Amino acid sequence: MHEAGILEDCTRRLQEDNDEALFKFIRRRIRKDVDYAKDIIAIADERLHLDRGTYKHSAKNLVRTEYGLDENNLQAFLGLTDQLGYIFPVKPNNAIDYDNPFMRPIFPQVLYENFFKGPQSFALCYAASFPVAHGRKEIPIGMLCLVTTAIYMALHDIAYENDRLSIQRKAASWDAEYADVMRFLVALKNRSPYGFSTMMAKLYEQASHGQQLQSRVNRVRDALAKINFDKLGTGSL
Repeated sequence: MHEAGILEDCTRRLQEDNDEALFKFIRRRIRKDVDYAKDIIAIADERLHLDRGTYKHSAKNLVRTEYGLDENNLQAFLGLTDQLGYIFPVKPNNAIDYDNPFMRPIFPQVLYENFFKGPQSFALCYAASFPVAHGRKEIPIGMLCLVTTAIYMALHDIAYENDRLSIQRKAASWDAEYADVMRFLVALKNRSPYGFSTMMAKLYEQASHGQQLQSRVNRVRDALAKINFDKLGTGSL
């Protein structure tokens, strides 16, 4: 437990300070200490499961309205999830718009709720983590995979609301859908690199509400760089 507490403290310091020395310490320790490496993996796994629940909960508040679902909608769910149908928007004439995957409003909404909302958001703390292509910031592939899978699992829970599925079965469904979405995104990127980049940039623009986000770490660094420390505290009030 003491070791786990140390690891959790290190994680907080990494989040707050982007401490390069701490990164190097952890890397060296992992290489030498198998138990330490196992503890890190266990903490990461636990955090991932907690985050999955958070993402799914935020999606569940939106899917009923987005997809027009109600209770006992197993057939509707199967129709939406067949061939990844739930990622495609619907045109005004009710035809599916296969040329614009992930352009349903629910995708930027769930991205915003989980990664862009609030003064301590992931997007503010780790602004540099978002890739840039053609002069535009984009949503990372892994982030979109997480959100897409959360939406799928929220649909899944509604469809099977009256059935008690085991935790293991739900986890298997999550893993399988995540893998399919990842394969789909990689294939999109390979077949149309610029189109893929445009799609991910649009999602970033919508999820960030058009804000130009600056890393909080960089804000502190840039403020410190302006100070003449030889004159620190010598002025008058």
